Amino acid sequence: MKKMHLAILCAVIFISSSYTVFAWGHKGHALVAEVAFDYMDATTKKNVLQYLDGMSIEEAANWMDAIKSDHANDYMKPYHYIDIEKGSKQMPAGDNIITVLDRTLKELDNKKSLSKEEIKTRILFLFHLIGDLHQPLHVGYPGDKGGNDVKILFNGRSSNLHAVWDTEIIENKNMVLADILKVNAYSKDEFAAKQKIDVIGWAAQTRGFLKNTYDIKDTKINDFYIDNNAKIIKQQLLDAGIRLAAVLDYYFKS
Repeated sequence: MKKMHLAILCAVIFISSSYTVFAWGHKGHALVAEVAFDYMDATTKKNVLQYLDGMSIEEAANWMDAIKSDHANDYMKPYHYIDIEKGSKQMPAGDNIITVLDRTLKELDNKKSLSKEEIKTRILFLFHLIGDLHQPLHVGYPGDKGGNDVKILFNGRSSNLHAVWDTEIIENKNMVLADILKVNAYSKDEFAAKQKIDVIGWAAQTRGFLKNTYDIKDTKINDFYIDNNAKIIKQQLLDAGIRLAAVLDYYFKS
């Protein structure tokens, strides 16, 4: 399977600002985990659950957000996203979602050198960060902090663009696992391509949807915007789950 090659990362042009972000919200992350377990090999499921040691897959998917309340974990805040200037192909140095996922995969390549607790932590990273990577505003622009500074109205309430994509469209459409699974119209070859481990490629796919996120008139989120982007969100949740399953199968099937 193809892995990331950080050699393609170019020189630093900025360092991402630190801000609080919660991609997909609790429900969205849970859906990614559920999709993954629907596609995952049975042996992988057994092995992963053993490492989780009583933690549910919903808890595993949301662990990196749950621990944010403890300031001792503030160093992990940059793990959830990467900000890249519009039109730029240069990526920031330091910890971000791409470098952390790359490091996690490389560490799992040598998982015999890791303790059970260290492996569990890396599984928790995968559950959450593969989900985060499929939320367009987590590969967004530094100028508005991934849409956090874009103020909008959603159903008559003040909100921001990031929150709309994290939670509000998912809740508005009351998305459940069956809704996500039924959007899978991939051919066998297309499905196999989705399973290829290529985090840079995944990030590029997600960033391609940024134009859709900003297609707002007069700061108001209307039904047309919700309906169109709900389709993208369902597809991204599906892809995230398929890819999480592929990564976990690769490392934990045997």
